[in-house]
Amino acid sequence: MKWHYSHDGTQQGPVTEDEIKGMISAGSVKPSDLVWCDGMAGWEPVSSVAELMPQAPAETAAPSHAAPSQAEDSHAVAAASMSAYVEDSTLSQAVVYSGFWRRVAASLIDSVILGVVGAILGIVLGVAMVSGGTDDTEVVELTGNVVGIFLGWLYYALMESSSKQATIGKMVMGIKVTDLEGNQISFARASGRHFGKIISSLILAIGYLMMLWTEKKQTLHDKMAGCLVVK
Repeated sequence: MKWHYSHDGTQQGPVTEDEIKGMISAGSVKPSDLVWCDGMAGWEPVSSVAELMPQAPAETAAPSHAAPSQAEDSHAVAAASMSAYVEDSTLSQAVVYSGFWRRVAASLIDSVILGVVGAILGIVLGVAMVSGGTDDTEVVELTGNVVGIFLGWLYYALMESSSKQATIGKMVMGIKVTDLEGNQISFARASGRHFGKIISSLILAIGYLMMLWTEKKQTLHDKMAGCLVVK
């Protein structure tokens, strides 16, 4: 198809369709210039002839870009969730929580040790107080009780927060105290766990019996301090 065009009041042509499109793209033929070819009723502005005007690129890429991005995000979230699940499952399989009777045996061993040490300290303290002129048995007894409480606290808190993470009784039975991630606990946390046993002892010692039905075999004072007893 041959085209004629009018530029600056001068009619020119004929030229091929590719040629006139090239001139339009180059700017030598403006959208306001008139064009005509066989089959047209009359001269018309270039801008009104759709087949000569450059076509704007179709905007089809945006949705396709958004979809892969969302898909990649979904895959990333799924992969992270699966990784966390596998890691958590692996940790759960690796940790073996101490049973009830093993903890009872460890507690009995510790009670014997504290009883022997407490008796020796009590005798030494009693003799010292009597020698110092204190003959009031109630004062001697009260002092002995205070020393016993102090001794028990230091024994459990210091040993369970040490690198061994266990009292002598627990070491004999092959168990130790950790935080919920399996790490060594602090002296403050060990102290809180120890004094939490007072609450566990209330109401028929139900706080101790909780380990029989809790998922991680935790007593009430374990839960209060955020601790585990594991092998």
